Amino acid sequence: FTLPPLPWESTALVPHISQETIEYHYGKHHTGYVTKLNEIAKQDSSIASSSLETLIKTKSGKVFNLAAQVWNHTFYWNSMSPNGGGLPSGKLMELIERDFGSYDSFK
Repeated sequence: FTLPPLPWESTALVPHISQETIEYHYGKHHTGYVTKLNEIAKQDSSIASSSLETLIKTKSGKVFNLAAQVWNHTFYWNSMSPNGGGLPSGKLMELIERDFGSYDSFK
């Protein structure tokens, strides 16, 4: 299992998320989950040859937790963008306007 690089610089989300927070969660937590999962995988080839998704679906306990944390952190980083935000569009905006009358009322 590998630690994927962040999709942006660690300063890219400032002021919303600090560089210190990004580096702590990526450099300590995410890295730690990958390292610990790899330690287990060295002892069990069935884990080493499985995808994160397979481990999440089929394992429990420590292996499940580590695989899920690696997957979750990767998803989290890729869900954010320094150029993100703005109004929703398409079907989501249609439903917000239908149910709330406007985006401002939704907020």
